[in-house]
Amino acid sequence: MKMSLIAIIGVAVLVVSTIGFGASLSTNPGINRIGASDNQVVAAARGNVTALAWTEEVNSLGNVATKQIKFTVGNEDTVNAHSFQVCAVLEAPASTFQPTAGAAPACNSTSSVAANAKLTLVGINFTSAVEVSDIANISFSIEELN
Repeated sequence: MKMSLIAIIGVAVLVVSTIGFGASLSTNPGINRIGASDNQVVAAARGNVTALAWTEEVNSLGNVATKQIKFTVGNEDTVNAHSFQVCAVLEAPASTFQPTAGAAPACNSTSSVAANAKLTLVGINFTSAVEVSDIANISFSIEELN
């Protein structure tokens, strides 16, 4: 009786731990090859965003606000020209965002940037102005288009 109880508990633990890790009892055991030679490589964009500045305006409350960010996009590839898509999200206190949470980010695609060169005064416009004093974080993402 004691041995069968241990076996039942052992099988229950095995089932719970296996299902908890997203597998099933029929999954063939194998070696995790993340980072191995047969893993698919996802290349990072060969671009960067620098020289951030924003266009200031006075809103209806008399406060300094911004609706546009300007920046420089650099192509770090020393051989080929590339175009990039840059997206940005402004975060203010109390987890308010521009564009609003759940909406698509504000984006802009660049023209072709020559090898090892920079494209200045790329701009992203937001639909609503955000008071400059309220900006807590600016998040950028960059994607190489070609």
